[in-house]
Amino acid sequence: MSVAPRISDETTLDPLEAARFFLKNLREPAHILVAISGGSDSTGLLLALRKVLSCEQNPGTRLSAVTIDHALRPESADEAKKVAALCAELGLPHFVRRWDDPKPPTGLSEASRLARYRLIADVADTIGADAVVTGHTLGDQRETIAMRVARSDRHDNIGLAGMADAVLFDRRLWVLRPFLACERQSIRNFILAQGKDWVDDPSNESVKYERVRVRQSLGPTPLADYNKTSAARTALSLAAAEFLRANVQVFHSVLAKINISTGSEECPEFRHALAALIATLGGRAYFPAASGMDRAIEPIVEGRSGRLTLGRVLIDRTRDGLYLYRERRNLPEICLEAGKSAIWDDRFFVENGSANEVLITSSFPNAASLPFSLNIPPGVVRQAIWSMPTAVTASSDEAFDARALKFVPRVAPFDLFLPRFDLELANAIAVLLGRSAYPQPPV
Repeated sequence: MSVAPRISDETTLDPLEAARFFLKNLREPAHILVAISGGSDSTGLLLALRKVLSCEQNPGTRLSAVTIDHALRPESADEAKKVAALCAELGLPHFVRRWDDPKPPTGLSEASRLARYRLIADVADTIGADAVVTGHTLGDQRETIAMRVARSDRHDNIGLAGMADAVLFDRRLWVLRPFLACERQSIRNFILAQGKDWVDDPSNESVKYERVRVRQSLGPTPLADYNKTSAARTALSLAAAEFLRANVQVFHSVLAKINISTGSEECPEFRHALAALIATLGGRAYFPAASGMDRAIEPIVEGRSGRLTLGRVLIDRTRDGLYLYRERRNLPEICLEAGKSAIWDDRFFVENGSANEVLITSSFPNAASLPFSLNIPPGVVRQAIWSMPTAVTASSDEAFDARALKFVPRVAPFDLFLPRFDLELANAIAVLLGRSAYPQPPV
């Protein structure tokens, strides 16, 4: 079980304290890739880590840096060059990657974020970095939570825990946030004391962005409040993971059976586990909305049999249990060339190892031919098997070896971004789907 290193509830940390705390808690020597834009937060992070490593004993731990030029402003290339000059002065390897893909007309912020993580991860793979660190601060945490409160101030809004101190990207790279207990002004004072400066991005002052408007209206919030909500979120996910291990079976990665004991359906961990299963079986990156979960939980608590749909998943309550499976609507068909891979219905990775182009579609097998449990109602089985993927040749006059096709289930809410809060919950679901566990964070 992964437990986050403990940070004092009462006081914030100055940059050197935060860097020292972070490096002390590394489980083993590591190659750390610092994501640096040139702004004050990431510049302070690089300088603080470099100073601690140069003054204290951290044998085997080394730094590299990466800058992503999003190509959204004319000044961005010059800013990347300034970062490169700083890294050269510090004697640190530095890499620049430019996002040259066409920019979408909508959703630019999210597209930029995904591109940034992808490009950083590619650099990390190339140089063999063990983890990435970013300069997110306590101020960023305040802003994130305030924006989530504006969307929903329900007490059970799990987003109120804010940003996790560690997030796994794409199942392969841990992104760590050593400065979450640091105030931005403290970081800037530290940079100036080192005789350095930083780049100010004008978009950080533009009120057309929600985060900027929120920042300008916020007052201070004690660090202890964030530590409490973070601990509560972690405890909820741990309890949900235990519930899954004790009460859930998953068949062929498409059908979940939940055994419900009296009163368990009213526990917060049941609701959290159910939301995670719905997102997974529906191929959704986010848990269902709270209002949808209210609608799903009510008949379960009341013991009513019947079906309802939430997040592309049918929730089917029968006399012998609760079943979840993907609804039959809008199941996709994709053509997959020989040697290529793709994601089908956001629920399966598919690799075509055959010599033929194939069509990946939904499955229509005879229910009797599948080794589902004899205790599952036949009507449930008939519905669930429709959501299983299968492959047929794109050309009717070609034959191919079906064994050359590989289907691997995805855990859609966690495979791209997995916050440390939910690591054990994600591992419980991965095991139920027959997948290996996610890697542990290095701190």
